[in-house]
Amino acid sequence: METPVRLSPQVQRIQQNSPYTDVFTGAPAIVQSRQNTQRQDPAKTHAHPEPSRWENPKGWGSRHINDAAPFDLWDPEKRRFRSPDQLELQWIRKKFGAAHFGQCGWYMWIETEAPPRPIPLTVGCMPVTFSGPGSYATDSIPEAPYPSPRIEDPCPTLTWPKMAFPTKEQNVALLTALSPLTHIRAILYLSTWTVVELSYGDGHIYEPRSLPGTVAGRTTLYHHGEEPFYARMKKQTRARYIDPLQYTASSGPLPQDYSNYLRRSYLSPGCRVESGLGPTGSRYESSSVATTLGMKIRNGRGDEFVTVAHHGFLHSGDVYHPKTGEDVIGTISDTRPELDVSFAKLTPAASTNFRNDCYFQAEPPKRLVSGDMIEAGSWSEADGMSSGLISLMAIGRRFEAPNRPPGHPVIPFAQWKAISVNAIFGAINPTISEGICGAPIVQCETGEVVGFFHLSDGTNCLTADLDDLIAEGWQVA
Repeated sequence: METPVRLSPQVQRIQQNSPYTDVFTGAPAIVQSRQNTQRQDPAKTHAHPEPSRWENPKGWGSRHINDAAPFDLWDPEKRRFRSPDQLELQWIRKKFGAAHFGQCGWYMWIETEAPPRPIPLTVGCMPVTFSGPGSYATDSIPEAPYPSPRIEDPCPTLTWPKMAFPTKEQNVALLTALSPLTHIRAILYLSTWTVVELSYGDGHIYEPRSLPGTVAGRTTLYHHGEEPFYARMKKQTRARYIDPLQYTASSGPLPQDYSNYLRRSYLSPGCRVESGLGPTGSRYESSSVATTLGMKIRNGRGDEFVTVAHHGFLHSGDVYHPKTGEDVIGTISDTRPELDVSFAKLTPAASTNFRNDCYFQAEPPKRLVSGDMIEAGSWSEADGMSSGLISLMAIGRRFEAPNRPPGHPVIPFAQWKAISVNAIFGAINPTISEGICGAPIVQCETGEVVGFFHLSDGTNCLTADLDDLIAEGWQVA
């Protein structure tokens, strides 16, 4: 296939100029070609080239194309990452000039004054982040003093493989077992432990060491606060050593891809879209919201729409590309607020010139998959109009109770909202993350769409499962 080139090279330059996240400079030729910023035929700008950037990206133990380590730290039989032995640690220190090295569960971090070019996303098949000396990783740990190792596991026969996520049925069984002891508003399954978020402000009081510290055989911690645990995660995780704001040409807005692909070639996932202006007299009268165009989907009746970020079109149903005042490519026809997705009916010209088989540098979308099909440790990609290519890895599953007015019946556990938690690898910050919203998150090599880029702080993003869309008969067109 042709090599992909965004017509706005400034977007890709963010990653190239951030040495601790640059996976391209000095990479093998097949990867470098994805960053070629020379002007090419506009009809050849979106295509995803082969071969793959990954070996076995479906779960733990994947190896990134830049990973040259002569060893493998993933133990498939014990389903865990091991520590490097003395010779392997010497290799790491010599290869990366590591001032400090550390591991925590599913990832490692390396502090160095001279980050490698290119950056590998794994070392010995273990996910890795690089940072400057003095910047070290910390785990986000709930602070509620409720777990006790002396309290009996309420569901000792409920098990699933190590470093894996439970199914929805297993989640229901666990919540059912815990419900006599707690009032729960959400639960988060990470690779090696579980975080139970307790309802706040309901008058329920828990004494220290009054809840089981092991549930379903897993270490279980408790969060009890007004704000969700995810909000606390934002505050406890380390700041990125490299801020993309340092690598812009001016003090103005961060770069975005303002290229008009409809006029130059064709539309595809990853293009820039913008809402129309709000009604006269409203607070949106002189402003619009820019996000990333999704993919074309089709239901069993043959109805076709393109997806966009729901929150970007709250005050206007007109979808413009690349910005308000240029081409109207569609109109919002239906919404799924719980997924942060809206369906736009494309204009005839835009529909004819839309392709799902090209997604700039990212894997093109081929099919929707349910949440239970997302494996822990699997890698996906998204290509936002404000970021270029970013990589994501599934590190957690979250189930949360839908909001209900006081006095209304409680929603059964089986109907709780299911969300994937993804670690982000790439040079982005919260501002860039907002521009990525709406971009399909597509698993590497398989083309399976696991969700749409949504809630993110630049370190992790939370993505609602697509089970409801699949149940309605929607699939990639």
